[in-house]
Amino acid sequence: MMGIGQVVTLRVPASRLREVNHAIETTAWGGYRTEFYPTYDYKQQAQKMRATDGR
Repeated sequence: MMGIGQVVTLRVPASRLREVNHAIETTAWGGYRTEFYPTYDYKQQAQKMRATDGR
């Protein structure tokens, strides 16, 4: 990652992402620009697939 600014990492259910995005954009930083880059944690799914030989 490169740039000037701050990075905030939150862990929220995917179903609540829209609410979190809206709350931060409208209240937290006021006039500053916010950008969201959602990522997903697939670690448990990958471990499960390895344990069951990809099934």
